[in-house]
Amino acid sequence: MPINDSCPLVNHNLYFYDFRSAYPRIMSGIDWDFYDIDIDDKLERNIEIGKAQIGNENLSAFLIETITNLLNFYKRKNDLKDEEIIVTQRDGMIVSRELKVTTGLMQLDFRGTFDVLIITPDRRKYLSVANDSVDVKGISNYYKQLDPVYHKFARLNFINKTALFSQLDSVRKTVLKMEDKKFFMIPIDDDVAIQTPNGPIITSGENTFSLKDLDKIKYYNHYFREFVESVFLEYY
Repeated sequence: MPINDSCPLVNHNLYFYDFRSAYPRIMSGIDWDFYDIDIDDKLERNIEIGKAQIGNENLSAFLIETITNLLNFYKRKNDLKDEEIIVTQRDGMIVSRELKVTTGLMQLDFRGTFDVLIITPDRRKYLSVANDSVDVKGISNYYKQLDPVYHKFARLNFINKTALFSQLDSVRKTVLKMEDKKFFMIPIDDDVAIQTPNGPIITSGENTFSLKDLDKIKYYNHYFREFVESVFLEYY
């Protein structure tokens, strides 16, 4: 997931495009035998494609190269400059302007716009906001209980700097004052873990630990701090 290394850390009004069902369409084009699986069943199809790539480096390289060439084709056709390509994904891209050419080879589908996209200072993770919906990419051990805090980024007031910095401070305070134990229970396979001052420990449920056992700063630093820092750096 290469992220532009020179664009602002906070970007507004972006466009997201990708190829729908890219790998199965490419493999169908070379008459790949999917045997008896339902090609319209996304999960079943993806499992089969994953299995097909195990030990088959030529297939993996072919799929990656084909997608890369398709994306490069549309970059050239739309005369996209490097600074206009904010994020390049496996089979799509997030760009700073609407594309005029999306047909010619495999259809490049418009998937929507992002109101805000916040990139972490290391440019390895990002948080996107679209119609009050928030999505986070690149964060390890993400889980849904974090979403109420992530949604605070959807309500940031970028026009009023005083209000903005107050909201950023609220993100930190919300995590440190959180009393819902489930917020701190990190799913790990069939178990859950919590972060303590002495490191992570596996636990069986919320009745096996107290809030005093938690190192809430670790949660804030891992899941939220970098996004707060990026907004602060751009608007200070």
